[in-house]
Amino acid sequence: MPQQSTRPTYPGAAPIVELSGISASFTPLELEGLVRTAAEAVFGDPDDLSTRQHELAARARALMAEEAEEAADADEQSPTAGYSRMLALQEWLRVEAEAAAEEFTTLLRVLLPRAAYVVLQVRGNDTFMLDRAVTAHGTTVHDFDDPLPALPEDLARAWGKDPRFELDLDHIVGELQAAGITFGDLPETARDLDVDNRHEYLPSIDLEAVA
Repeated sequence: MPQQSTRPTYPGAAPIVELSGISASFTPLELEGLVRTAAEAVFGDPDDLSTRQHELAARARALMAEEAEEAADADEQSPTAGYSRMLALQEWLRVEAEAAAEEFTTLLRVLLPRAAYVVLQVRGNDTFMLDRAVTAHGTTVHDFDDPLPALPEDLARAWGKDPRFELDLDHIVGELQAAGITFGDLPETARDLDVDNRHEYLPSIDLEAVA
């Protein structure tokens, strides 16, 4: 871009203009040619541009691409470039983990159509495993010590499994937990107060919630 020079001038002298950036790669006549080329390309007929105008435009485009590449390299060498990439990756992983959690909830709905919640049991190392599936009123409809119903073949294959074998649901819960997914607290109305503490945190997956 043209910049006004800070060099001293004399009365009656024409102001001195210094060019910087890609402008410095062109003579004043060539810059005028580029301005005319841009005007004709926008408001005229691009087919009427001369060979010389095409050459000037190609040079300018190449210089712009080179400048953009140098700027990208400078960003990569920035002291905070790695941190910025890490934050971007964390945000990407968060979004992907939330999508995976919703897919897992959909899977549980198919397996347990009568359940409103899947209750998780906290292990000694603060990881979770599936304990039981209950209705909205706390009636157990499935104990995860028992075999699960078979998955529809298309859904099993979508999860990368042979339909003849069960999915390792505890492993999926562990992966979601490691990715930062948090699980809600089982409502009191869905607790079996003969075995559950009314006030204790009971992690659960809400199968009735709408995303």
